[in-house]
Parts: sequence; C-alpha cells; structure tokens
Amino acid sequence: MDATLRLDGDVAIVTGAGGGLGRSHALELAARGARVVVNDIDAAGADAVVAEIEAAGGEALASHDSVADEAGAATLVARALDGFGGIQILVNNAGIMRNGLIEDLGPEALDPVIAVNLGGHYHPCRAAWPHMRRQSYGRIVMTCSAGGMFAMQGEANYAASKGGVYGLMKALACEGAPDGILVNALLPMATTTMGVDDPVPGHAERYPAWVGEALKPQRVTEAVSPMVALLAAREWSRNGEAYSAGFGRFARVFVGETPGWMAPNPTAVTAEEVLANLDTVRDLTGFEIPGDIYEELELIARSAGVSPPS
Repeated sequence: MDATLRLDGDVAIVTGAGGGLGRSHALELAARGARVVVNDIDAAGADAVVAEIEAAGGEALASHDSVADEAGAATLVARALDGFGGIQILVNNAGIMRNGLIEDLGPEALDPVIAVNLGGHYHPCRAAWPHMRRQSYGRIVMTCSAGGMFAMQGEANYAASKGGVYGLMKALACEGAPDGILVNALLPMATTTMGVDDPVPGHAERYPAWVGEALKPQRVTEAVSPMVALLAAREWSRNGEAYSAGFGRFARVFVGETPGWMAPNPTAVTAEEVLANLDTVRDLTGFEIPGDIYEELELIARSAGVSPPS
C-alpha cells in the first residue's frame, strides 16, 4: 500500500478484531504502519489476525481479554503498554447482538448486550485515557450503528446500547479536547457474522430486495475500514462527529436542532400553546448542530433575544 496517511510509530488497539470488521480495521491500520494489538475473546481468531499482519511485514500482538469489564480492559491496555510501549489509537469495535421483539427481550438479552457494546467502549476508554492525556494525544474510534441512531425493529437492546455509545462519544469528545484526545464514531454497514445465527425479526421482509441486489458487491468490510484509518490518523482534526461508512459511501451523521419556537411568557406556557406552534417547533429551516450542551444553551438564549456581552 502506497499510503499517504501513515501511522508509523503509533500503537493501535482494535477490539473484537478476531474477524469481520475488526479484522479488516486491524489489517488496514497495520498496513499503514501502526503496531496493532488485536483483541478478541476468540483466541484463535485474534492469533490468526496477528499472523496475517506479521506475514505482511507488520507488527502485532494478540489479546484475548474481555472488554466487557474493567479488569479485562485494564489488562488489554497494559498489553499495549508492555508490548509496544504506548497507545495512541483505540478502535472500540467489539459488539454482540441478542435480537428479538421487545416483549421477548428480558434481562438475559439486555444485560450482556449493554455490557459488551456499551461497557466494551467505556472500560477501554477509561483504561487508555490517562496514558493519552499524559502524552496530550489520542485518537479514539467508537462503533455506533444505524440501529442506534435510526429506527429498526427487533433490536431494542442493541439500539439502546449503540445509542449509549453515541452519547459516550459526545461526552468524551468534549472531555478529551483540551488534552488532544479526539473521539469520533463510526456507523458501519457490512456483511458480518454477528447476527447470522440470531436474525432481526422482520428484517428479511422489510429489506428492499432491489437494494440488496444492487449493493451486494459493495457490502464488504474492506469498504468500511478506510474511514477508521482516517479517524485514527494524526492528520484528522475533527472531534465529536459520527460517520456512516458502507458500500463505499461515506457520510456524516448528526443530531441537529431546529430554531424552535420561544414562548412569549415562558413561566406560563401551556401544552396547548406548544401544539398551536408545533409547525414552527418542527420546522427544519435554519437548523443548527450544537457541539455540546453549552452551545445549545447559547442557541436557546439567542432564541430568547439575549446576546452575549460585548
């Protein structure tokens, strides 16, 4: 690979990298010069990816630790520090699915999904954070999902976990910015084995057949990983943003806010007044994308006719 965006000297952790998207991410980062810690509880899978990277002339180590708990994440980060002397890149990719309609998804279907999909982002970030903060540099890629940002039936537990990942990304982006730690999210679309044995109820009936046939050749993991390489690069400067990647298409995904309607008397406003002005409340014209809660407060103040002091 004649890559302009190089990761030479950087150490990257990729979780859930024993196959599928994680494997593709690990190979992509290694091809660009990163030394990669390949993490997966599937020990054979992780070891095989390490062998692939080494066979191509790269450097890699395997980690078989679970990122669903604090101890496993701490051991994983220690593996990177002991084996390669640091950590500059963290790609949180590990995830599981336990699909079903909401009435069928009890705690046994919710708790492990939250533990792996959300906890598996939270714990590695927390373990890597002090090392990135001390070096005033870090690139963290979170794996969100269209299932967490948009609607899809039959995976309420998965959607809840991935929606949580988006919120975690936004919070850490705000927290890490002063220390040079940039945190962004990826929403991948690719053929993986994660849901093969546990299909989403109703998905086959609702998936447009013509779309599946038209895009089938592009539904590959390799079409997603270039975005990961970009988000992990030192040249990348955006923070707290989410990007859809799949089929060779890349797009920004965001949560926006309409200008809204400001009640003439906020202390006595009624639900009936809000209803009467609902078209204005919902009007997307002139929407904004607050970077954090403080920017939203400024948006509210401007709606109320309040200007910052000069």
